[in-house]
Amino acid sequence: MATAPAVSPPSSLVEPSLSEPSPPAERLLPPGAAGATTWPDLLGQLDQVASLREARAQAQASEAVGEQGHIRAWLPRLDASARREEQRQRYNGTASRTPGSETSLNATWPLWRPADRADARAQSALAEQALWQVRQRQQGLARELSTAYLEAVEAAEHWRLTLQHLESLGIQAQAHEKRLRAGLGTVLDLLETRMRQDQGQARADQLLSRVRSRALSLARLSGRPVSPPGGLRPDETEPTPLDLPPLAEATALALSRHPEVKAAQASLQASQEASRARDAESWQPTLDATAGRSHTRQTQRFEGLSDRQDIRSDNVGVVLNWPLFSSGLQHAKQRESAALLSAAQARLDDIEARVSAELQDAYQRHEQAQRQLVQQRAVLASALATQEAVQKAWLAGLRDTTDLLNARDRVHDARLAHASARIAVMQAGADALALLDQLDVQHVAVWLDRFETTTISLAPTTP
Repeated sequence: MATAPAVSPPSSLVEPSLSEPSPPAERLLPPGAAGATTWPDLLGQLDQVASLREARAQAQASEAVGEQGHIRAWLPRLDASARREEQRQRYNGTASRTPGSETSLNATWPLWRPADRADARAQSALAEQALWQVRQRQQGLARELSTAYLEAVEAAEHWRLTLQHLESLGIQAQAHEKRLRAGLGTVLDLLETRMRQDQGQARADQLLSRVRSRALSLARLSGRPVSPPGGLRPDETEPTPLDLPPLAEATALALSRHPEVKAAQASLQASQEASRARDAESWQPTLDATAGRSHTRQTQRFEGLSDRQDIRSDNVGVVLNWPLFSSGLQHAKQRESAALLSAAQARLDDIEARVSAELQDAYQRHEQAQRQLVQQRAVLASALATQEAVQKAWLAGLRDTTDLLNARDRVHDARLAHASARIAVMQAGADALALLDQLDVQHVAVWLDRFETTTISLAPTTP
């Protein structure tokens, strides 16, 4: 009886194909483009942002309203009027017609209007509040833009470090292929390396997508296209520390110049003046000086007869208006103004407490980030030393591939954490500067040399 010939299993089941190496890092790296948008450049062009232009226009309108109140309360008014009419009557069946005209000129000068003057002062305070709100909006926008910028730089740096890690894994995979061909390695070593390459590639794609998302946020906030830097420069030398005043001095400075605090103080002043105006309305009179000149002409025609009248009159006097009884209307207005005054005072207290707490938190985060940066440098140095030792042991056959790959992953994680620590120092410093109303081109220039000057291409790649 003939036996069937033995069938060899497919080579793909015996060993993985070595004809399709992992893609090199050059394919993963989008081409660089010179001219990254700098942080000071974004802060220097905030005046052109649409939201700031809107806030500035609202402040100008509030200032105009305050000027109107001042004019009504203090300055004279001159009005001219003209009238022409014809009156027709029928009396006992007889028609009469009386054409006439009148011209007048009236002047009014407010001598004493306490309520209107208090309202004018309230409007001036509201105009000042609107100006501080513009500044507050500018600082808030600068803070939001700075956060998005640093997040974009952090993602770009992580993306660049991930590509370097993928490149090292590619070199490791080539070493495994050579050892496998020489009969010194196993298929598991190559499979483990390629699995980690796939994980790194997925992470790189996520980071590049995050850079694109942050770039879109920057474009929305700044109102123009933005090309974030391609990462961070190596911190081979100790960076120049941010010059922040002591916390006690900084707290006093923030409470005296923070735009939100100043806007709340202006709102409180406006509420106080409005309360004075309601009190004045309830019992104080108003006194106006008036003067006028009029010229009236009438011609009465009746049964064929005409009677023409030409009247010229001048008047000078004062007008006194004193509220005596308003059925409780003024009392209700007083209660309303008192409640609004209490709300404004509570809002000011809340804002001062919040600004003080946020400033203290920013200082704490800045100090903690600086300590964390020193620790991450030590961790990175230790991870690099460990990787070098494991590499030598692997070449000597004393460690397996998993140990070597784990050592490389620890170095990569340490580099990512080190980059994040550098970003955290700048983020906490930027938050402190924003609370001190100093987040501007001059103060962020100390960090300018920490970013790459080139950018990365954010155009979607064709599969």
